[in-house]
Amino acid sequence: MTGFSRVSVDKDWGTLTVEFSSVNSRYLEVFVKSGRELASEDPLIQGAVKKRLNRGKVQVRVELSWASECRMGRINPDVLSSYLSQVKDVVLSMGDGSDELPLNGILGLPGVLDLPSASSSSMKDEISSVLADLTDRGLDELVSMREIEGEKLLDDISGCLEDYQAIVSKIGSLWRGCADNAFESLRERVQAVADRFEISMDEGRLAQEMTVIADKWDISEELSRTDSHIGQFKKLLDERGPRGRKLDFLLQEMNREINTMGSKVADAEVRWLVVDGKSLLERIREQVQNVE
Repeated sequence: MTGFSRVSVDKDWGTLTVEFSSVNSRYLEVFVKSGRELASEDPLIQGAVKKRLNRGKVQVRVELSWASECRMGRINPDVLSSYLSQVKDVVLSMGDGSDELPLNGILGLPGVLDLPSASSSSMKDEISSVLADLTDRGLDELVSMREIEGEKLLDDISGCLEDYQAIVSKIGSLWRGCADNAFESLRERVQAVADRFEISMDEGRLAQEMTVIADKWDISEELSRTDSHIGQFKKLLDERGPRGRKLDFLLQEMNREINTMGSKVADAEVRWLVVDGKSLLERIREQVQNVE
């Protein structure tokens, strides 16, 4: 299911922003992009998302914008002093008489200039706590948006299901008349062949063959199972909690039943109704892919 949320908070050390976006996916996929400084928090964010969501491709972006006073690098005097001492020894050993030290180059050496980071324990703990709170708030907004979309999906799925149930009911009504007509037509053809070749027709054998054919044409079991599947489908729609995969399974069973109906009944009108029914099931299936 699709959704979006963006939450942020301002602190003395800067601004922390968390952005969630989700698109439809059959399974749950979580991608977190937080940057080098907050990379250690990625597993916690992923865990929070997985506790709240069951489906969707979810992307989480975390941005930390330092305050101006924190963006300025700080010189580490101990490291700088050590570098200066070593450079001075090298300059003196060269014996060129120069007392000038290349300070600009020294400032770029590793460890001399501490760039802004959450390296201090107190600041790191505060940022971690704020990030956890923002994650919860962002997920609340994301879930709320997904629930609004879910209500619209429910209306569409329910409407399609009612249309499908009407099609199945019509197939059931037509099939009974089609079966009677087919049996009578078969009997007439057999009788015509027997009359043409002057063959006496064994009524018992004919009844036996007709019984076998009737079993092949009978779709009463498919109709009964379809009614049961539709009832279970409606019940699941009214339940709370994750149910998308159960709905998907029921759709597979319903599609199997209507395929069997189409293969058993040779009536043209029934065949077209089967096509319409499968189209509705496909539409429902596409929507169910978006359901938790």
